[in-house]
Amino acid sequence: MIMPGTIGNFFIKAIVNSPLHFMLGERFAVITFTGRKTGKTYSIPVNVTPIAGILTAVSLRGRTWWRNLRGGRMIRLRRNGSRLEVRAETVEAPEAVSAGLAAYFRQVPGDAKYFKVHIRPDGEPEPKELEHVAGDRVLIRFHPG
Repeated sequence: MIMPGTIGNFFIKAIVNSPLHFMLGERFAVITFTGRKTGKTYSIPVNVTPIAGILTAVSLRGRTWWRNLRGGRMIRLRRNGSRLEVRAETVEAPEAVSAGLAAYFRQVPGDAKYFKVHIRPDGEPEPKELEHVAGDRVLIRFHPG
């Protein structure tokens, strides 16, 4: 799902971190991590979906924030009023991203339209469209600490 710009991110972070978090639902979270090169603390909102019991986010490959999470770094994740320490896993290989996106679209087929992927009558995402999308995306999985 596409995230809003800087101003929207500010408001989403404020709501997720407030007692009003329920207004956004369970799929919004804020992750906080330290930049590898800068040492600066970053806090960004992400959409997460539990897939096989693991919270998963999708990002455009061209964005840079997720690169700070390579190597299984421990980060903070705030969701549903709870703060968790989680281990981030980046999934970058297009084949693995494609498999992860297929599982995601099986679970939340309505989100496929945001990626311009059609769901076939058998419930599976259209393979060629999925392959195209997977080349432009990465998955970030958040494992319990």
